[in-house]
Formats: sequence, C-alpha cells, structure tokens
Amino acid sequence: MKLQSIYHQCRRSVAYVTVETSDGTESIGTAFHIGQGYFVTAKHVVDKNQIIEVGITQPHSKSTEYHPAPLSEDERPRILKVDFSPVLSEYEADDVAVFRVQEYEGLPSIELSSVHDMHQSEDLALLSNVLCIGYPPIPLTIHPFQVAVDATVSALITIRESGYLSYVVSATARGGFSGGPIINHEGKAIGIVTDSLVRDSNAVETGFMACLSISAAADLALKYGWNPDDHEYYRDIESLVSIKLALASTARLNPHAHDLTLYVYDDNRDVYFEVSCFNEEDRDLAVSAFNSICPLNVNLTENHSLLATPVENPSPALLKQAGEAARDALCASGYSMVRERYTDGWGWA
Repeated sequence: MKLQSIYHQCRRSVAYVTVETSDGTESIGTAFHIGQGYFVTAKHVVDKNQIIEVGITQPHSKSTEYHPAPLSEDERPRILKVDFSPVLSEYEADDVAVFRVQEYEGLPSIELSSVHDMHQSEDLALLSNVLCIGYPPIPLTIHPFQVAVDATVSALITIRESGYLSYVVSATARGGFSGGPIINHEGKAIGIVTDSLVRDSNAVETGFMACLSISAAADLALKYGWNPDDHEYYRDIESLVSIKLALASTARLNPHAHDLTLYVYDDNRDVYFEVSCFNEEDRDLAVSAFNSICPLNVNLTENHSLLATPVENPSPALLKQAGEAARDALCASGYSMVRERYTDGWGWA
C-alpha cells in the first residue's frame, strides 16, 4: 500500500491535543484513535497538564483533487469531549498515556500491529518505510495543521528501565509530533512518537525520532477497558509463558539476541513446556528447575529443543511459577534476561 493511500486511510483518526502546562503556557501534542473512543498519546503530553481541547481537523470524505461538494455534518472536522482523565503508564521510562472520548461513533480508528515486542524481529524492522502523522507547530500559522512525513526505521533499541522496545525513526523530530502514530506499510500503528534523541542543549530538530513500541499502548489500553473484540490483537493462543535469555557475551553486544528460550503453552486442552538452546546441560538445568515445581514427562528431544508435558494437570499459576523457577535457575548460572511475557493463557493478555 502506498504511503499516501495509508495517510488518507488514517488521517481522520489522528487528533491534536492542546494543553495548559503547570506554568500556564499552552502546548500542543498529538493523539490517535484505536477504537471504542480510546486515544493513545505520549505521557509527557498530558502528565501534570490540563487538556484544553482535542480536535480532529481532517474531513471524513473521499480524497479527490478538488472538493466536489460541501462537507456533510458527519464529514466535518470536530471537537471531541474527553470522557475520563488520561491514565498513564506506571513506569517512568514508558512514555505512554490513554484517554477516552465521548460520542466517538463514526470516528475511524487505526489498527495496531499485533506483533508483540516479545516476537519482534530487529532484522525485519530495520529499513522499513513508515508514516508519521502529527501536529508540530508551524510558524506564522494560527491553526493546528496536520503534518505527515515518510521515514525509515533506522534502529530498534531498548531505553534504560523500559520494558518495551523503541524504534529510532529517520524523520526529523519536532515538538507537537509527540503522541503521534508511526504507521507501517500495512496501515498499522507500530509505535508512538515519544522523544527526540539529542544531547544537552542541542536543537531538537537535529535529532531522530524515538518511538515507543505500540505494545506499551496496547497493554495500557487493555488494562483500562479497551477491547478490540473483532481483531486478533494479543490473543495469545500460543503461550502462557515466553522467556528469552542470553549469555553474558551475547547480551553485552546485542540486547535483542538470545541464546535460550523457555516456552509454556496452555490452551485448556494441551499443555507443554519447551526449552530451546544448543547447550544440553542448560536445557537439563531448566527442566530440572521446572520439574521441582511441576513434575514433567520428557517427550521429545530434537536438534536444539526439548519438549515435555506435565505429569498432572497443573493450574496456570503453577505453570507460571515453574517457568519462573526455570528462568531463575538459568539466570543464577550466568544467563541474563532479554525479554519475558506472561499471559492468562487462552485469551487476552
């Protein structure tokens, strides 16, 4: 899909957010609709600030080279009324917030990428083309104008103390883009503009955009009532526990690479534990630790993977506890955490 077509598809889902800061000045940021009236933005746009106005500037009409007719009531730009105060990520490093608006019927939404950070591939992300939409202030104008830029994913990074990945995007970072979506070639949001990568007093416009993974926004929205009921977002039919670990030598050079994976599957019918790595002793250590909490029958060892099933029918809580025991044993032997994810099994994370 061409970026221009993606823009036309997504433009009415992106709103400006004007706020009054604690010192009384007015500032602007961006938010975007993910469905059911829920909007995602950057935490620093709304944290300790008073929302003055949320507005959709783009008309809901078919894109043409000219305006064939006046806008109908449903097509006009509109001001949105916030339903509840923004909820913020509890983690300081995760710059994301969610709020909901009233009377959102007919307002299109941007679909989110269903690839969680746990399964994200650095190789697939780099050099992919993306679209950034936001409301950076433009000198000599008196209205908020929506700005769209194309960019390339330049790196996939981990910000200190954040539990999520971040994208480094080649677009020039400017204030007002904060909270805006980063949209891939499929028209799905993969990230949120959160920061510019600059040092000290350097101009913001010299930096790259830092964009927090959309996984952070989805996890927060799900926690506060968002329910994408007709979309397979985060429907974990494959795992109860997913853990990636790395040896010290690997972790020192690449935070995305891993040497060992632990995996617990539970769909209320089939249950199994899988450990994958090329070191047989480490596989045995993981099985022994898991077995101490939840006894196992080893069913298959093939290439670098070992597959086992519980002797009994353990609860999800016990399976998680056993997975954590295997993780802790491996970490005590020299492994370090790359990424982990726990769900409720068959259902929403």
